Amino acid sequence: MTELRALSSALFGPHLNTVFTMVSEEGLEIAATLVACNEHPRNTMRGTLRTAFDLLLECPAEEVPHFNGASFTISHPAVGSFGPVYVERINPATPAGADKAVFQIIFN
Repeated sequence: MTELRALSSALFGPHLNTVFTMVSEEGLEIAATLVACNEHPRNTMRGTLRTAFDLLLECPAEEVPHFNGASFTISHPAVGSFGPVYVERINPATPAGADKAVFQIIFN
C-alpha cells in the first residue's frame, strides 16, 4: 500500500478518466472515474513536501447509496492502493451533472 505522504498530483494526472475503486471501512464498494486532479498552491503550507491538491471522482448516482462522508481505501491498477482517506460526497458542479455522484478527496 502506498504511503499517503508519497502521493502527489503528478501521480494522478496521467490517470484522468480511468476508474478507481473505493472501499469503505464498512465494506461499501464504489467504482468511480477520476475526472479532475487540481493543485492548490495558495493552500499549501510553507515547508511541506507537496503542493496541496484534490481529486474529483464520479459515477452514476443511482449506483451509490446516500452518505455524506466516510473513510475509504482507494485502489487503481497502475497507482496501487492507498488509504484510508476521507472521501466526501459533494454536489455536482452543474445541473446537468445531477445524475452523477461526485466525490472529493483533499490532500494538504
